[in-house]
Amino acid sequence: MKESESKVLEAAALLYNAIPGYLAATETKQQMGRLLVDLIDALDDIEYTRSGTPLYDIIGGNAPGRRKKAILAIEQEFGLTERESHILRYLANERNPTYIANALGISPSTAKAHKYSIFKKLGVHTSEELRAMLEHHEAHPEAIPDAGQE
Repeated sequence: MKESESKVLEAAALLYNAIPGYLAATETKQQMGRLLVDLIDALDDIEYTRSGTPLYDIIGGNAPGRRKKAILAIEQEFGLTERESHILRYLANERNPTYIANALGISPSTAKAHKYSIFKKLGVHTSEELRAMLEHHEAHPEAIPDAGQE
């Protein structure tokens, strides 16, 4: 069995074993999210090797798994609210407040207020600084704290 196939099976087993804990409320949504991202990353590696096309392109995703891990880590590290986390995902994909407002059915001023609240919590002032923060988290996944170690 190839190493990449082993990673998929291991990630799937970890996720499968965590489901009862999630249902019993002993596993957090963040822990489940990390396990799911790990499984998707492993599947992405296999698909890219097999076909040369990232799995995310096939399923219509627009952010690589490492980017998703970085976003999850930032959400957790900086204590973003659920709404801020949702908006951060749009900002991480370079969406502007007008786009976010239309997508979420909120006013543009509300989207801007959330954006600036997120920027304040993260200590960034521009979209370029946010992009640099995401790239740092993507490049150094070993620095991302494990959700289970809180």
